[in-house]
Amino acid sequence: MTDNHSHSHDHSHSHDKHDHHAHDHSHGGHSHGLDRKSKMFWALGITAAILLLEAIGGLVSGSLALLSDAGHMLTDLAALLISLAAMIMAEKPASSTHTYGLARLEVLAALGNAITFFLMVAGLGFEAFQRLTHPTLPNWKTMGLIAAIGFVANALSAWTLHGNHDHDINIQGAWLHVMGDLGSSLGVLIGVEVISQTGWTWVDPVLSLGIALLIGSSAIGLFRKALHILLESAPKGLSAEKIESVVQERIPEVRELHHVHLWEVGAGKVHMTAHLVVNDQALSQAQGIVTQASEVLKDECGISHATLQVEAPARILIHGPEKR
Repeated sequence: MTDNHSHSHDHSHSHDKHDHHAHDHSHGGHSHGLDRKSKMFWALGITAAILLLEAIGGLVSGSLALLSDAGHMLTDLAALLISLAAMIMAEKPASSTHTYGLARLEVLAALGNAITFFLMVAGLGFEAFQRLTHPTLPNWKTMGLIAAIGFVANALSAWTLHGNHDHDINIQGAWLHVMGDLGSSLGVLIGVEVISQTGWTWVDPVLSLGIALLIGSSAIGLFRKALHILLESAPKGLSAEKIESVVQERIPEVRELHHVHLWEVGAGKVHMTAHLVVNDQALSQAQGIVTQASEVLKDECGISHATLQVEAPARILIHGPEKR
C-alpha cells in the first residue's frame, strides 16, 4: 500500500486568524462585550492616565513608592504597545514567506514583557536601597490620594482584560502587568496608613521592594510560558500517549499512532504531525480515516492543524498484502 500524506484541513482554515484553541469558547462569558484589541486599547488608555498621575504625585509628595510605580507604569505602557502591535501583526494571513503567519510575534512580545519585568525589578531594588540609606518622610496625604485613584483605575483595567488571560499569552502578559499595578497601588495604600500612624520613613522603600518582588514573581511564569512555546515544546496537558489513546478509542481502524510531533505556533494554536497505521485498504478509505482522525484531534485535543501520514502494518510492508 502506498503511503498517503494528507492534511487535516485546508490551509485557508488552518491559518484563519479566528482559529482558536478548541476550549476557547468556554471562556466567552467573560469577554465583557469587547474583542482583544478593544481590551488592549482600554488598558493602554488607563495605564497612560495613571502613569501621568503617579509621576506628578510622586514628585509632589516625595514618595519613592509612587515614583517606582510610575516607572512600573512606563514599562507597562511600552509593553502594552508592543503587545498590541504584535496582536495586529499576528492577524495578518500566512504568505509564501511566512507560511505559519506571524503568530509567533505575540509570543515574542510576551517574552519581551517578561524581560522588561526583570529589568524593572532590578531598578526598583536599587532605588529602594538608596532610599533606605538616605531616609526621607513622604507627603503621605498626597501619596494616599494618588494611590487610591490608581487602585480604582487598575481594578477597572484588570476587569477589562479578564476573560482571555488564561489561554491568550499576549493578553496574559498585559493582565499580569495590570495585576502588578493593582498590587502596587494596594501596597502603597497600606504604606500610607502605616506612615500616617507611625511616621516610619523606611516603610516607603520597603514597599518598593515588595512591589519589585511581586513583579518578579509574575515575570517568571510569563517568561517560562513564552520560552516553552518558542522552544516548540509539547503543549502542557498533551502527550503522544494521550493522543494515541484518544484516537484509537474513537477510531478502531487506527491500529497504531507513532512519530508524533507536537508544537505551538502561537499561544493556543497547536500543530501536530504523526503516522497512522491502518489495515491494508483502498486509498479512498484511508483518506476517510485521516479526515475522521483530524476531527477527533481538533475536538478532543484542541489540535488546530494536523498532518497525518498513513502506513500499512509492518508485516504487510515486509511480506506484501495477503492473497485472497
